[in-house]
Amino acid sequence: SLLYAASTLLFIFPHALLLGGTSGISVILESFLHISPATILMVINLILIVLAFLLLGMKMGMKTLIGSLLTTVMIGFLEPILARETAIIPNCYLSAMIGAAIIAIASGILFYVDSSSGGTDIIALIIKKYSNIRIGRALLITDILIVITGGLLSGITIFLSSFCGLLIKTLGADLVIGMIKIRVKKA
Repeated sequence: SLLYAASTLLFIFPHALLLGGTSGISVILESFLHISPATILMVINLILIVLAFLLLGMKMGMKTLIGSLLTTVMIGFLEPILARETAIIPNCYLSAMIGAAIIAIASGILFYVDSSSGGTDIIALIIKKYSNIRIGRALLITDILIVITGGLLSGITIFLSSFCGLLIKTLGADLVIGMIKIRVKKA
């Protein structure tokens, strides 16, 4: 959760990148509401956690609560420390790639221990429960819609760098899970 939060604050939010997820929704809404993306993220995640308990049940709700709260609290805690007006890396493509790679590592670790950072994972779980759409497809559809929406509002550079970051994040998380499984089998 700490890796996820730090990467989001250092690489994603400064360029208003949209890697999908609730952080992408936060960046989109920030331009309309003029509230910090971290604050919007906390509100959205709290609403989604309530939905997880109501629509997915107690067991899944608890797992999601822990991962989501840790990530959300870390972002809120680290925002005053790490938030910057200028990005550490001025190039938004490079920032998207580095930020997404770090988030992929964090997400892979969370998924490996049967948790998640919450957010659109909850939406995908709800879609899966009430339809025939598989969770991976539901999550990818949700995240692509967020990136496209943000790209239309923010321009081609944000769209392309965000889409590259989304691919790195989603493919990278699977890679990290696979690497952890290989290391665990060897141990």
